[in-house]
Amino acid sequence: MSICRKEIMLSTHRKMKGIVAPLAVVSLLTLLALAGLALDSGKVFSDYRRAQTAADAAALAGAFEKFYGRDGGIISAADAEAVANGFTHGDDGINVAINNPPLSGFYVGDPFSVEVIITQPTLTFFSRVLGINSIPYTVRAVANGNTASGNNCVYVLDDNEEKAFEVSSDSLLDARCGIWVNSDDNEASSVESGACVKAGTITVVGGFKKNQNCDSGGDAYQCDNPGDCPLSGKGLPAAQSPLPAPDPFSGLPTPTVDRSSGACPNEEQCDATGCSGKKKDSNGPYESYTVDKSGNSTLNPGTYCGGILVKKGNVTFNPGVYILRGGGLRIEGSDSEATGSGVSFYNTCYFDCNSSGNKDPEKGKEWYWTLDINSSAEVDFSAPLCNGGSSGTACENDLDGVLFFSDRDAPSSKDPGAYPVNRIDSSVTATLAGAIYVWNQHLKFHSGSSGNPSDAILVSKFLEISSGSEVEITNFTGAGGSPLKRVTLVE
Repeated sequence: MSICRKEIMLSTHRKMKGIVAPLAVVSLLTLLALAGLALDSGKVFSDYRRAQTAADAAALAGAFEKFYGRDGGIISAADAEAVANGFTHGDDGINVAINNPPLSGFYVGDPFSVEVIITQPTLTFFSRVLGINSIPYTVRAVANGNTASGNNCVYVLDDNEEKAFEVSSDSLLDARCGIWVNSDDNEASSVESGACVKAGTITVVGGFKKNQNCDSGGDAYQCDNPGDCPLSGKGLPAAQSPLPAPDPFSGLPTPTVDRSSGACPNEEQCDATGCSGKKKDSNGPYESYTVDKSGNSTLNPGTYCGGILVKKGNVTFNPGVYILRGGGLRIEGSDSEATGSGVSFYNTCYFDCNSSGNKDPEKGKEWYWTLDINSSAEVDFSAPLCNGGSSGTACENDLDGVLFFSDRDAPSSKDPGAYPVNRIDSSVTATLAGAIYVWNQHLKFHSGSSGNPSDAILVSKFLEISSGSEVEITNFTGAGGSPLKRVTLVE
């Protein structure tokens, strides 16, 4: 009996030895296949990164041609850059498609954008044992040759005040762009009381009021891009803390203002150079040139001594530059409606803003006033487009892309809410396409007002959106309207 058991054990052992060998071979082949697949996947990833770099470079090369007005060289420049980075159309199954304008994505149909799509099958080596001879991939890049500089379209330039940027009381700022707040105060940015700010990125040199919620749900600060939202300089090492953004319009040329005697038309009249309101007194400036009648009226570009006041009626502003020499631009009341396409307003003091003594601009509206749209008025203004001019690198005219430009020497707001305040206030509906540049003053959307500054850049010392107001900035990049230009990847 013991002999039989021994024979059975020997037989079982021989069978197990016969099974282990094939299993070991199969396992080894499986491990080799997996290792080969991993190596081939690594090669695909490496090729993919190389292709993405080539697509980015090719799109930028084409966009630079557009930027400099050399439309005929867009395709060839992009193709040459793809070849220089190792991707030649037709070689080894490579396909390079160059589209101007793009055929897909956010910038579809935009003549200032160049789209590059590279497709290639990566040939495998080890994975062929699994029947996988190639692994295809596609990469895509879009560059714009006429887009706004960087991703920011809201600049709050004060360097040290609390609540330099404030959105409160169920208000909304929906900016499809970046927001930059220069103040280094611990609460430089304040979004509270059910208010909501949506943006691509939000950067604050100082700090922000935390733990606030938005009425529409979620945090008060909501960013499209991943990472800290907002990015705050407080608590970061100096090397990582954001620096204050420079004034993006510091180099914008100032229009010439004629302040010579006789430069203004007779009071309450217009001529080829502009219009004047009623003279304040024998030695003083003019009151605003006023439109106060029902029906349709038309204003033409020129110098307005005393500024412009619309109190009643539907006023059309013809294209051109309006010099507001004292008095600002005021549109007020539910009976007032103002429209203008291709218009720019330059707001300055009646006398030189650097004047002193009895010419102090704070003495009254006739000396100096602001952008002031209030009391249920309706406005629809758009600046002249800046499409790159003949060179592709600058506007044809200095104020192309600029809707409202305040004299750099005009009175400055000392703190948030202090005179002078540029305001869209009290149930106003305002569509304002173009840059609003009041770099040393307060800009305010208040009391149920709505603003749609499409293709806009808002540049102010302080920015306030309060009391149920809504401001939406749409289609910031790619439309060609901005006066700040550079070539950049956008997708």
